[in-house]
Amino acid sequence: RKFPAMMTRFALMSAVLSSASAFVAFPGVVGATRPARKSGVQCMSGGGDGGKTALCILAPGFEEMEAVSPIDLLRRAGVEVTTAALTTDLTVKGRNGISVLADTDLDSALKLRESYDAVIVPGGPPAVPSNGLLKGDERVLSLLNKQMDAGRVVSAICAAPSVLAEAGVLAGKKYTAHFSVEEFVPDMDKTSAVVIDGNLITSQGAGTGTEFGLALIEQLVDKKTADDVAASICWKR
Repeated sequence: RKFPAMMTRFALMSAVLSSASAFVAFPGVVGATRPARKSGVQCMSGGGDGGKTALCILAPGFEEMEAVSPIDLLRRAGVEVTTAALTTDLTVKGRNGISVLADTDLDSALKLRESYDAVIVPGGPPAVPSNGLLKGDERVLSLLNKQMDAGRVVSAICAAPSVLAEAGVLAGKKYTAHFSVEEFVPDMDKTSAVVIDGNLITSQGAGTGTEFGLALIEQLVDKKTADDVAASICWKR
């Protein structure tokens, strides 16, 4: 007679332990669609319905807020976001110990699609020039160059614009970045949270991640969708 109650307590304990785990999984591109929010903004798991696409590169030590914010917001807007681990290990731990399960690795992501409408490079230690993990990866530099040459969206936040500088895609462009990398991007705009110059979108840091994500929505989808998503999360633009 006590068995059902014991099972209930066990199930509850399992749920608590699961929720306490510092592990975030972003489902793959073919994930199921979650129900629409009451605001009318569709919350997607893994992407849209054949519309715009984005690739977010996750390197070990990435700044979590600068990746998760744009990924989440873009998926709410129906953009098909692919998260790609820089290495073959799909469980990528951020600088604050939060692990994200990437959809795939970078090599596979580049084979999956011929191109993406946007490439997103979060900041954090791997984007810092002295670390050199991202700026020393020829796949990343080549991708950024091809993306810029094709007129598709190139975006970076915090220290990551210094990686764009290494790739040579900031020449003649207006941009911003985190103050800590000013030495490497001396012409940066120090006052704007987000700077958009054509197909280039840059932002200052973790605290501007939401504005960064909304700017990507506006560029890839439209302003109304960006405003609707902002309203759905109680964000004033």
